[in-house]
Formats: sequence, structure tokens, C-alpha cells
Amino acid sequence: MSSLSAPRTRRFRLKLTVTAVCLAVAGGIGAWLWTGSADDSGACQKQLLADQRVRSALGAEYRSDLSCPALGAAVKHAAMGATRGKHTLRQARAMQNLLTAVDDTVAAGDRTVDPAFAVPFAQALADYADDTDQILTSVNVDYIRADTSSTSPWQDRTGVHMSVSVDTVLHVVRAVSDSPEAYATVRDAATRRAAADLAATPATAGKETLTLRAKLCGRVLGSLDGVAEKVTGTMGRTGARKWGGDVAARLSAQASAPPAYGQDAAGHLIDSWKQELKGADATDALARLETQSMDMSRVWGKALGADSGIQDALAYGSRDSALAARGDALDKLR
Repeated sequence: MSSLSAPRTRRFRLKLTVTAVCLAVAGGIGAWLWTGSADDSGACQKQLLADQRVRSALGAEYRSDLSCPALGAAVKHAAMGATRGKHTLRQARAMQNLLTAVDDTVAAGDRTVDPAFAVPFAQALADYADDTDQILTSVNVDYIRADTSSTSPWQDRTGVHMSVSVDTVLHVVRAVSDSPEAYATVRDAATRRAAADLAATPATAGKETLTLRAKLCGRVLGSLDGVAEKVTGTMGRTGARKWGGDVAARLSAQASAPPAYGQDAAGHLIDSWKQELKGADATDALARLETQSMDMSRVWGKALGADSGIQDALAYGSRDSALAARGDALDKLR
């Protein structure tokens, strides 16, 4: 071989090597994008995908080898509609099946789900905040009658609804909540629903009705306080503070100056509370979350222009309801 041809040969071999590496990398990226995670645990394949209810919920999107991220994406597609909080009967049935399947799966396992599945599933669950609010408050007879998996979702003049038991909602929220992002997603949806309910209740409703509304707000948020306590109970002080600080940071990340109550009542309540949470130190973030219903009810009473007696009744009634709900949730959680 001549001295001139040797460099050309080396350059050619180098090009082949670079090309092979690029193809391998591209193939690897493609595989990563397909599975959703390079180190997927396989837990979803071993547990959830073996459940017939999951297969029924996913329909044509079901595959037995779906990774946890891919399963989460399929769940969102099956259970969520084009408009937030609006569902078809088929979508509501899918969510009902998924909730009961996840409940049964975690009952037989380690009480949690893969984090790669937890976040998208929490996003789908948050889209059903209207339903979970009614389930957790346990005052709507339609939901109480339909809290079994054998009862189909129903439709009335307000839309499509589905129901499961209080225990199932709590177990599932607990299952996803090792992920601060998943818990914050569910809590943010509950906050928005609570604010909408408070805002829809006028000052002229009277003390009894106003106080009841504040207590129902406390019931839902207090139930989520119970979940948070259960999640952080085994983390130690440092781990619990980190988890609580992460949740608080996510909830308050989009906080803005509260609009006037007369212009956007729900927005006023949400942003007023988030501004207070944003100023909280990470060391007391969990404590601040536990006072959420009381704080929102206090802001609400002031915005309504209620007298001091009613304002106190709203704040303390909500606080007491939240404390009771937290205790009930802890009793129900495994």
C-alpha cells in the first residue's frame, strides 16, 4: 500500500466508525423515546397490565409490553377529553376501571406505583376533580349510590359522572403521592374545585349555608392532608421537609397577584392562598398545607364582607372539618 493510500483508507474507516456510532445512538434514542424511559422498572407490565380492567379501559391502545410512561400516556388518552373536566361515558368508565384496578394492585403490593406512571395518572385523576370532590365530601346521594365498580357512570343535565368508594380514592392518591409532582397535581385540582365552590356561594346564602360550604372545603383538603401525613411518615424529618417543600413550590410556582374578588372570585381565592404559600419556608411547608382550608375560608369570609363572627365561623369550621377528615383518611389508608 502506498503512503498516499494509507491516510485515505484510515479516513474511510473513520467515517464508517462514526456512521455506525451515530446509527447506534439514533437507534438508542428511538428506543428510549418509544419506551419512555431507559430504565423502566417493568412494574406496570407485571402488575397493572395483567389486570383485565386496565385492558378494557385502554381498548385498542392496550399492549402487554407497555412501559410505565407509555401506560401513563395511554391512560390519559383513554380517560381524558378535549375539554378539561368534560368526559364521555366511555372515558368515565375507563377512569372508574383504572381507579379500582390501581387500588387492587397496590393492595397486593408495596402501596405505591412506579413514578413514571404516577405523574400522568395523577394528571388524569385531576381531570376528575369534580367527581373526587363529591366522593370525598360524601354528601351527594347520587355518588354514594354509585360507588361500586359494577355501577356504570351516568349522565345528567350537568354532564357525565363516575363514582368509586372513598377508600379507593384515598388509596390511589396515596399510591401516586411518593412523587411530589403527582401529589401537587391532585391537590392543585382539588384547590381549584374548592375555590370554585366557595366562589359560587353568595354572601346572601346565610351563615349556615356559608359554614357548610367552608366545612366541605375542609373535608376534601383535610383528606389530602391525611395522604401527605401517610406519605411523609416513613421519610424522616429531612425527607418529609424536602417532600413538603417540593409540593409547596410546585403549588405556588404560578402564583400571581390576586385579581379583585368581584372580577374573578375563584381566582382571588386561589392566588391569595398561593401567595401565602409561596412565602412559606420549606421547613414549615407541610404545616402551611394543613392550614389551607382555614386560610382559604378566612380569605373568602373577608372578600364576602362578612362580619367578624361569620368570618371566624367559616375559618374555624373549615379547620375542624379538615382535622376530622385527616383523621378519617389516616384510618382508611393502609
